[in-house]
Amino acid sequence: MMKKITLILITVFGFVFNIQAQQENFDLLQNNTLPSGWSAVYTNNFIGIGNYYTACSGSQYLYANIHTNEVTEVTTNRDVYIGYVIPTINFKLKIMDKNTGTPFVGDFGTIEVWYSSHYSITNWVKALTINSSNFTPQNNCQSISYYTLPTGYITSLDPFAVKFKFIHNSGDWEAIIDDYKIDLTFVASTHDLDLANLSVYPNPVSNLLNINYKGNIANLKVFDLSGRFVKSINTTNSNNSIDVSDLNSGTYLLRIETESNRVSTVKFVKN
Repeated sequence: MMKKITLILITVFGFVFNIQAQQENFDLLQNNTLPSGWSAVYTNNFIGIGNYYTACSGSQYLYANIHTNEVTEVTTNRDVYIGYVIPTINFKLKIMDKNTGTPFVGDFGTIEVWYSSHYSITNWVKALTINSSNFTPQNNCQSISYYTLPTGYITSLDPFAVKFKFIHNSGDWEAIIDDYKIDLTFVASTHDLDLANLSVYPNPVSNLLNINYKGNIANLKVFDLSGRFVKSINTTNSNNSIDVSDLNSGTYLLRIETESNRVSTVKFVKN
């Protein structure tokens, strides 16, 4: 009984500990450096942090100077959310003509917003397309908001990242993105494991971590507290062991998924 109670408390504590949404207004960044964990791809176009135009709020913003047709994109850091959440992508946008310093007039091209909820940041899904047919540039910033999963949710330990792709059509324009954030809506889940029939032991552990459940387990994944994927095993058994002897001492998260697609996350300590 004590073992089962411990599992419940560990799961709840892990849920509270890891609730954290992305938020960036770019004001504290220096030397044209992107936020930590963000990355950009471009050649002749340019992506950076600027203050030439009026920011949507504060003093700085993320900008993409687009004047030629090439791969130009920026990807955010990934965050890991414990629980069952619907993330909402929010940001403010304006598009300026670099030659006139005024809002761009005409078909500037396309800005695509993509997201990924895979631990290796693959399987990108297009969330939103912005072009001259649905967006008219103005002097003021316009708020953009999009629910990525209106009929579903991101499950426990799915790392979430967003990518902006800029596609040139005409002119020399600058896309200004500011006040980027991810809002989380937590939803009740019927997909948790039955913790009364789950045993994970020993905890703390030195070598083999045993996982026993009433149903067959499909896969086990281990993450550190930053959300970095560490190791995994695929299985079709109800009783399993995973070797953690090669892990550094510390606290880790074990994601357990069954063949019936039920998922729960348990925190364990490696000696």
